[in-house]
Amino acid sequence: MCGITGIAPADPAQAPDPAMLRRMADTLRHRGPDGEGFHVAPGIGLGFRRLAIIDLATGDQPIASEDGDVVAVCNGEIYNHAALRADLTARGHRFRTRSDAEVIVHLYEERGDGFVHALRGMFAIALWDARAHKLLLVRDRIGIKPMHYAVTGGALVFGSEPKAILASGLVARVPDVHALRQVFSYGSVITPRTLVEGVRRLPPGQRLVWSGGRARVETWWDLDFPDAGDYDRRTSADEWAEGLRAKLDETVRMHLVSDVPLAAWLSGGVDSSSVAALMSGMVDPPLRTYTLAFEDPAFDETRAGPLLDAYPGFRLDARRALCTRADLDRFPDVVWHNEDIVNGVVSIAIQIIAEATATERKVALAGEGADEVFGGYRWYGHLKLLAPVFALPLPLRRMIAAFPGIRRRWPGGAGVIVGPREIGFERYVRSIGRVGNESRAREVLSADILDRIDRDGPIDDAQPVPERFSRWHPFAGLQYLDLRNRMANSIVQGLDRMSMSRSIEARVPFLDHELVEFAARIPPWVKMRGLTEKHVLRRAMADTLPAPIAWRRKRGLQVPMVSWMRGELPGFANDLLAPRAIRDAGIFRPEAVERLLARHRSAVDDHGYLIASILGVQLWHAQFVAGRDDLHGPAARPPLRVSAVPG
Repeated sequence: MCGITGIAPADPAQAPDPAMLRRMADTLRHRGPDGEGFHVAPGIGLGFRRLAIIDLATGDQPIASEDGDVVAVCNGEIYNHAALRADLTARGHRFRTRSDAEVIVHLYEERGDGFVHALRGMFAIALWDARAHKLLLVRDRIGIKPMHYAVTGGALVFGSEPKAILASGLVARVPDVHALRQVFSYGSVITPRTLVEGVRRLPPGQRLVWSGGRARVETWWDLDFPDAGDYDRRTSADEWAEGLRAKLDETVRMHLVSDVPLAAWLSGGVDSSSVAALMSGMVDPPLRTYTLAFEDPAFDETRAGPLLDAYPGFRLDARRALCTRADLDRFPDVVWHNEDIVNGVVSIAIQIIAEATATERKVALAGEGADEVFGGYRWYGHLKLLAPVFALPLPLRRMIAAFPGIRRRWPGGAGVIVGPREIGFERYVRSIGRVGNESRAREVLSADILDRIDRDGPIDDAQPVPERFSRWHPFAGLQYLDLRNRMANSIVQGLDRMSMSRSIEARVPFLDHELVEFAARIPPWVKMRGLTEKHVLRRAMADTLPAPIAWRRKRGLQVPMVSWMRGELPGFANDLLAPRAIRDAGIFRPEAVERLLARHRSAVDDHGYLIASILGVQLWHAQFVAGRDDLHGPAARPPLRVSAVPG
């Protein structure tokens, strides 16, 4: 695990400036506090910051082939590196380290650009082929590890985080107005955009080929589902559950590869409990677990029922990290690390648990991904319930959507009912109830920003879908859009940034690509039985987990941002939300922000998350555009509150 960065000049005879490369790598020190490495040669400069997890003694990067013609840096873990190493050794390759990353250069020598298909893990890779004068940037299938890049007039610049690219000085710090629109239309910046106009995210499952001063982006992996009528109906639900349990055992065991002790992040839900329960039987006891608690009882999952650490048979050494209102002071540091996820208030909670973990461990396994892989969110139940409604003509659907009870019991439901019948990007964003919509974006953004948006004309924010998408079951289509949008644009990025902000490697067994591909073959009616979400996972773990945990309804991680934004705000928030600061940044209309604040504080309306999004953008602008250094870092970190749970 680490941070990677680099420069590839358009002129293959030009070597990058080593001082520039070091400056870029220094911005990623939090991702790799254990060491650094550089490779500078005609046509390429690679920088590396190391968090030592595997091969502590000799696992430094960049790493080269025997003849030095192929050089690579990798952020992530290759879980099947031992099997790959054995095969490559039998083919005559010589290894100098026990590092998982060393298999990459030898695989490339064997298979060329197709080497990546052999890898099982989470990774972002930069590989330089000196003979071909070619650079490859590769991102893993699900996008667990990040890769950002910018094509300038004279070079390709890349890094694990946009801040590394900005440190090169080759990219102007200009906000991307369409990314800002997306934040308030959908709740996140949509890949491949970032908040910086000249910086792009490499999408999951894609690679960038840089050669001859030109960049080409191509897909090397995509998730596929059976056609709606082609699911396997001969395999019973019990058999699917048995197969899933076997795959989970294998996946979790692979994710334990490490030369340092591991931990697990534990909540009250079936996802993280499944990971912790399986880990507890595979590692020497006791397994250290970390759970987030809240001072606000309405958000505190530890009070809602027993967690896995309450059952002695699992031999868990449990810790609780407490989130309080004072932790709103973390928001500047959270935005500094998140960058594009300016409205990621949940990231405050993730940073707290990462910081608690960092006091004793370097690696933690988490339960993220199960909701996308098995259909665990509320919109999958809505999909089922609304099927008869969507069979009706639009005028009848409009009448149903107008019922007061719809708006009262399901905010946003009316917009879904009158939206498109077909599963696609528009119905998806309506279904998940993002922060706002296009009209909300136009309500808060400044006239200058809106003018720049309008000059570009309409832009389709939807990412391409596979040709067979229309033949899939709607449940599968929703899953694909979840993985390619919500997962890729916010969940894995937030998890990566907040864990790495405290030099913690977070691993996600549910996003192992073989498990994801296995789950894609499971029929929707097996994944969700009635309205029981993730039924097949619950069934698979029913003999292992206590029944109150295996069948507990999904709760989800939230922070009390609504109440936080109604109370006394920290000094930085008052400063950045003041009319003068809003006017100086030029992104929002001061009168619109004042109105939102007044209506929220008087409890006339609930605008807590919208205000937090505006504050996040203001923080981002102050940090990355205006260059203020006083709004992030250890000085903004409240004291950590961690306690052991009596065994």
